[in-house]
Amino acid sequence: MVESDDKIVPFLSYARFCFHLRVKTLMVLPPYKGAVFRGAFGNALRRLVCVAKGAPCDSCLLRQKCLYIALFEPSPPPDFLDAGKFLQAPRPYVLNPPLTTRQAFHPGETLDFELVLIGPAIDALPYFIHIFQEVGRRGLGPERGKYELVGVDHLQKGGNGETLCVFDGPSGNFNNFTLTPDSLALSGDAEVKKVTLNFLTPLRLRENGKLVTRLTSSLFFRRLAQRVSLLTAFYGEKGWGLSLTDPGTLLTKGNNLTIQDDRLRWYDWERYSQRQGDTLKFGGLQGMLSFKGRLESFLPYLRLGEYVNVGQGTTFGLGRYEINYERNPDN
Repeated sequence: MVESDDKIVPFLSYARFCFHLRVKTLMVLPPYKGAVFRGAFGNALRRLVCVAKGAPCDSCLLRQKCLYIALFEPSPPPDFLDAGKFLQAPRPYVLNPPLTTRQAFHPGETLDFELVLIGPAIDALPYFIHIFQEVGRRGLGPERGKYELVGVDHLQKGGNGETLCVFDGPSGNFNNFTLTPDSLALSGDAEVKKVTLNFLTPLRLRENGKLVTRLTSSLFFRRLAQRVSLLTAFYGEKGWGLSLTDPGTLLTKGNNLTIQDDRLRWYDWERYSQRQGDTLKFGGLQGMLSFKGRLESFLPYLRLGEYVNVGQGTTFGLGRYEINYERNPDN
């Protein structure tokens, strides 16, 4: 890494959870389920926490202390240098829906989704649990399919697949968990010569007002760095951080990456917005893409992106990817 171009990024705490659902009555969901889960959660959260029923959120006296606002309409911190440039801060959670495109689920079948909470939102986990229990009782989808929340696991970091049960549905027991610092830079990173990103959900980016249909390494890492920077600026712990080299600096100083095996394809889907009262088209790039070159300094960004996603629509699971590594054979 080029030390003179390093910057200190505030430490960003985040935690990933898996919610296990058991279907009780016929449930019919769209092929892409992120907006359905996110919308059901938002509606239930507002019903639960709103004490000024019917009052518009933008003029509510309780806005600064409202959990719904903190999760769905967060404002940039007043001490943030460029706060005036943003109407809202990025939302401090990612809801990754089930990846199956199957639409009908029958009683007794199971369905899982993942939730990533960022910074202070981690403390709101009990609200997410309670609300998804309530959504299960009310029903989800046009058939109002009911389910029970069987349990919630904390998916621990480090790539070892370890899980810790934090909530047991039948007993109602909630178990405390401890966050462990995640090392974004690992020994052996210098030997990584190729990474392949498998986009599990559509990657939706805009450039000059137009949707991107052909991805470049420069655009991808600029947008990934922007997301990381905003999340850490709004939700990071200011007292300490980690040193990262800006991807833009890296790409202009001889660390140019070569795109190989571009197997991205366009995927179209629609979602109905209750807020706008209309059906919205959401398309994006899905598939696999490989980068080859001097990757060591880019890997911390890529690893963080595995947790927080990238591009538009991250709150309902868009821009989710997994990394596969290829190292030099002599190492």
